[in-house]
Amino acid sequence: MVGYHKLFSVSAAITILLVGLCFTALTPFASFKFASASTLPDGNAEYANGTLVPPHSPLNVWYDWVNVSDTQVINYAMYTTPEWNYSVPIANIIGQHLRVADGSEVFVASALDGMEVYRDLNGDGIPQANFTSGESEILYFMYSNMSESYSMTPIQKVLENNEAHYQWGFTYGNVGAYLQNATTRSGVDVRMILDHLTLSYDFSINGNVSNLKTNFDIGKAKNIEVFNPDTHEYVISQEFSLNGLSLSLLYATATYASKPYSTSVNGQPYNSSTAQNSAVDAEIAQIAVDNTRAYDFIFGGNYTLSRDENNETYPTNIETYEAKAEAAAISSLPIKIIGPIVRGISFFKDELNLSDLFGGSWPEFNANYAAYSLIYRICFPVWDGMQILHDPLYVGYVSISTTIPEFQPAIALPVFIAASSIALIAAKVRRRNPVK
Repeated sequence: MVGYHKLFSVSAAITILLVGLCFTALTPFASFKFASASTLPDGNAEYANGTLVPPHSPLNVWYDWVNVSDTQVINYAMYTTPEWNYSVPIANIIGQHLRVADGSEVFVASALDGMEVYRDLNGDGIPQANFTSGESEILYFMYSNMSESYSMTPIQKVLENNEAHYQWGFTYGNVGAYLQNATTRSGVDVRMILDHLTLSYDFSINGNVSNLKTNFDIGKAKNIEVFNPDTHEYVISQEFSLNGLSLSLLYATATYASKPYSTSVNGQPYNSSTAQNSAVDAEIAQIAVDNTRAYDFIFGGNYTLSRDENNETYPTNIETYEAKAEAAAISSLPIKIIGPIVRGISFFKDELNLSDLFGGSWPEFNANYAAYSLIYRICFPVWDGMQILHDPLYVGYVSISTTIPEFQPAIALPVFIAASSIALIAAKVRRRNPVK
């Protein structure tokens, strides 16, 4: 058995939650700068890695930084100091700052909020979920908030067809995961170990277009145990199986822009906070600033599923399936159960101080779900608890003149607007004593 007690001992204290952002009346961006020269490199560095050591904290923050062609990418991952006698918390966020054709500046950030297990009853590949009506294909929310180990891959600059690619990653090993009933949200029904969870990135610039690939490597589920309400113990059960179940990754997008911005899905205006359809099959989501194309989320493509029982490093039994994605309305989240306001404080709040990063004046975070303009799910219709590999693409348009007539900016918004969300860890452990 792999360290269940250690993995789950702080699960009540560290839970993956969404933290929303609703920014108004911002002042213009200044040049990029890091907050502390003693812990971060010169903001003009082409690329760098390093560790931030927050004061009075058992946790460190690993950062990755790329600065090319007037666009910057920042990636943070949380990990545990060796002397801390607890498991490694899972927290990872990535954001990109760029300037579009008319000089407007945009910052787009994304982080994995959580995973969901669903049964695709209608065969469309995406989870139909409406917690307002009480009808949902989502069976469980999977919280993966602790792991036994970690490793990082520092940035490597490689040339592919004379094009520079910046590649890096972070891996959590033996990830503790538990399934909670998506309807009742009470207790933990099933607990398990995911062999690993790896987020790796490939960033490149081609002319005035930047490409950021996020590669998911989700390890196979093992050591599955089910809660027995009679004995109040977790036991191996022959009646429970992940066979026939699907997996989705829940994301929300934080967008900051110096002019009014709008979002669309499949070329049609879309806002998660007002959408009537709780699940829209998405091929592409876009962000436009004052009618100028700024950022694309390109979904779909294929993912691979490994059923190799003995070798995850070099699997031989590989299956290929089409990945799906959906734009998700607030009604597809269990708002009635967890409330309209996301509780807790962002784990990366201090490290993601945008005033320090980009200059100017930035307000505090807002955790209201109504601020989210783009919530989406990346979906794997065939999962069965097996290893998944997938690499969706995010595209930024750097200082180009691309006007999109179908994008209508929001009406009567402040001059400087930001609204959406970042998926982060909620409990601010580093400002407190370790939970015991």
